[in-house]
Amino acid sequence: MLLLTFFVACSKVSDEDLRVAHIAAKNGAIIVDVRTSEEFAKKHIENAINIPIKKIKKLYDVIPKGKEIIVYCRSGSHSHIAAVFLQRKNRTVYDVGTQEDWQREISAVTK
Repeated sequence: MLLLTFFVACSKVSDEDLRVAHIAAKNGAIIVDVRTSEEFAKKHIENAINIPIKKIKKLYDVIPKGKEIIVYCRSGSHSHIAAVFLQRKNRTVYDVGTQEDWQREISAVTK
């Protein structure tokens, strides 16, 4: 039960985090889908590149230095692993969890 809770919790991304990531994307951040190439071929976020989680350590250098990075996957667990890895490489990373999180409607800003 605890393990299931962990995976469900991974995909919880706040509206504010999504807002910031969408702004980063508009400003040129690289969107990285860390799912398998087969999953990526079926459906992915527009303009995303595919670097499967199993290859992230070998291929992260293909992401231009100085660019912010947005990561996502199917459940949010692999995007979290990729985000932590890339942050340890001194990269600015936004973990948006899943494609569904990325595409969900964000509530209005309240003051």
